[in-house]
Amino acid sequence: MIYLDNAATTKPNQDVLDTYLKVNQSLYFNPNSPHQAGLQADQLLQQTKSQINDILNLNQAFDIVFTSGATESNNIALKGIAYKKKAFADEIITSVLEHPSVLEVVRSLELEGFKVKYVDVTKEGKVDLNHLANLMTDSVGLVTCMHVNNVMGQVQPISEVAEIVHQFPKAHLHVDAVQAIGKIPLIFEGVDSLSLSGHKFHGLKGQGVLFVRNIHQIQPTIHGGGQEFGVRSGTVNLPMDIAIVKAMKTSVQNTSELNKTLHQFNKDICDYLSRFQGVQIHSPQGSAPHILNVGLPGVKGEVLVNAFSKHDIMLSTTSACSSKKASLNEVLLAMDIPVKQIEGSIRISMGSHTTHEHIEIFKDKFNKVYEEVRELLR
Repeated sequence: MIYLDNAATTKPNQDVLDTYLKVNQSLYFNPNSPHQAGLQADQLLQQTKSQINDILNLNQAFDIVFTSGATESNNIALKGIAYKKKAFADEIITSVLEHPSVLEVVRSLELEGFKVKYVDVTKEGKVDLNHLANLMTDSVGLVTCMHVNNVMGQVQPISEVAEIVHQFPKAHLHVDAVQAIGKIPLIFEGVDSLSLSGHKFHGLKGQGVLFVRNIHQIQPTIHGGGQEFGVRSGTVNLPMDIAIVKAMKTSVQNTSELNKTLHQFNKDICDYLSRFQGVQIHSPQGSAPHILNVGLPGVKGEVLVNAFSKHDIMLSTTSACSSKKASLNEVLLAMDIPVKQIEGSIRISMGSHTTHEHIEIFKDKFNKVYEEVRELLR
């Protein structure tokens, strides 16, 4: 099997699995327990956060909250910030580029009375900075902008967005950086909160981290025993939290080397696909190298995914979180890509376990699938 759906999830590294198992066996204590074993667990929890701080060179600028993944991190941050600011800044700015775990939260907040404004998207699939600047007012309390788009791979101009947003002191900038870590350098400067998910960088499912520049900006939406600064109550999953550091350290250390390798794989695939009539490359130049969106107009994306699956090539249509929905992808629509191309789009996503041999096998199988659907292409 050739796995090219790394944007959906990645294979856990063995040392992450080993660490998770070892900590479960020997350090299963509750960090909130007052006895010696509980105090030891709490000490390890704080050491784990210190390690993350060092790995990402954060200089103690952020409070670190462990969660079950980016969906929970995004919910905690977006709702908590919005509720905290509602009385004096009830406007939210987002875009259709965002992951469902952001967009659906914002839409839910809109039903609660918040005013939501959508920033325009350029044909290259990036937020329109001029339009963002025009949308900003003193009533804006929250702006969301993902680091790397999960469907197309565009790298958003986070630094420029932050510069615009922070001309307005009430505004908080939240960044979903799930697809960025390990593939491109993370940008924290100017960011007020940022979310990560372990299973996207060879950690485990159910692991997440939320970074908040000032935890007091968040009104708790999960109530209970007051763990994790009171914004994420519930018994801390210490084995998960220690294991995610293993994945994070490896991922961050290997970012530069992996970026170069994936750029070469990306170029190799694009050069090969350019030989086939009717095949369209949707991902623009300058995108993150691990994601490549391709369109075969006239053929349904689901048909293509099934065809590749029969050849033991695993890829997807769009986001795994929205692939079973019937509606057309909002990111592709915002870029004015024709409907037929959107319907026939597939996402190829690579990772650190992808090899040159995998790419060569994919190219061979693509040729076979292309011949199977050739008559349907428009």
